[in-house]
Amino acid sequence: MGVSQICYLLCRAISNGGFHLADIRDAVKNNKTSTSREVLRLIPLWRINSFETILNSTECNLHEFIDDIPQIFMTDNFKDVSHKEETNGEKTHILFNKFSTSSINASKDNTNEIVVLKSKCEELHDQIECLTKEKEEALEEIERLKDQILSQSTYCTSLGAVLGNLTWRASRFPQIVDTWLSNFQSKIEEFLSIVNGTFGAFVNTYRSAFPPTSNVEYQFVMGLLGIVTNISASPEGREFLITNSSGTEFVQKLIKLTPELPSAPGTVSLKRLMLMILYNVSMNKTGLQYLLESRVGDTLSHCLDDEASSEEMQLLCLRVLQSVTYDLEEPKYIHDLTTIIPIERIEIMTSAKRSDIRNAAKQVLKHLQHSQKISK
Repeated sequence: MGVSQICYLLCRAISNGGFHLADIRDAVKNNKTSTSREVLRLIPLWRINSFETILNSTECNLHEFIDDIPQIFMTDNFKDVSHKEETNGEKTHILFNKFSTSSINASKDNTNEIVVLKSKCEELHDQIECLTKEKEEALEEIERLKDQILSQSTYCTSLGAVLGNLTWRASRFPQIVDTWLSNFQSKIEEFLSIVNGTFGAFVNTYRSAFPPTSNVEYQFVMGLLGIVTNISASPEGREFLITNSSGTEFVQKLIKLTPELPSAPGTVSLKRLMLMILYNVSMNKTGLQYLLESRVGDTLSHCLDDEASSEEMQLLCLRVLQSVTYDLEEPKYIHDLTTIIPIERIEIMTSAKRSDIRNAAKQVLKHLQHSQKISK
């Protein structure tokens, strides 16, 4: 009997409810086969008896265990085991019940939360629709107000143009200007402030391209400048103009903006009034000093050098320059004018076809030469 057979006997013994150790003992003791001899060589002689004792003890224990199995099912131990299993089952059932209950509760909570969120979403949607409607109504109101403001602005501008032109024509009479200056100086001061702001805004708006002379805004500004021109035509009027803060600001604006106006047909009438105001101011001693300090020569030089300037513009520039250089004795101002003014250009004008231009150019040269002699 070989080693494999011994193992087989052990397994069969377990499966059949008992060991057949006799076969193993016989094989070991008798040493009949080569396999037995191999087993003997593997197991020392002094352990054979011990091995036999262990096998006998194991056989007895296994027999006792097998014999006791039927009794286990009839005793209280099985009940205890069964009770434990039932208890464990109940615990498992309770555990699953708790899990199931918690899952159901969580599902209900989620459902309630979804309902709440859905309700809030609907409320927000209603608010958005309401706000959108209000926004559309506000935009419509803004457009309506824009149209209304534009209509009112057009109406006010048209009214201002009509009244301005009427007042301009009325101010041609010296007695009317005298009445204004005698009884309504505060109103004249307010008027100069309005003219100052309106003229600056108009030039800044139409600096690159002036509107036609028939434009309502153009007519309105022309009326304002015409009134100032007539006010400055009287000695009291130009004195008031140059001593009033709004008036001096307006004169300063004329000096600054005249060179910046484009040489276009729409600016001729406007430039004419601007140069006429400067001419009237130069006839006042305080006004002349103010013009010289403000370097009015730069403005006049630009007008004279501009080949696009009409003969009328050139004549007006010469008139202002003639008034400014008359009896000029201050060396500083003489130097500024002789440095800035294009003398050669004025000499050419002395040969102009128009006699008024020739005479004005000759007078300017005469004044400059006289002033230079004095300064030396």
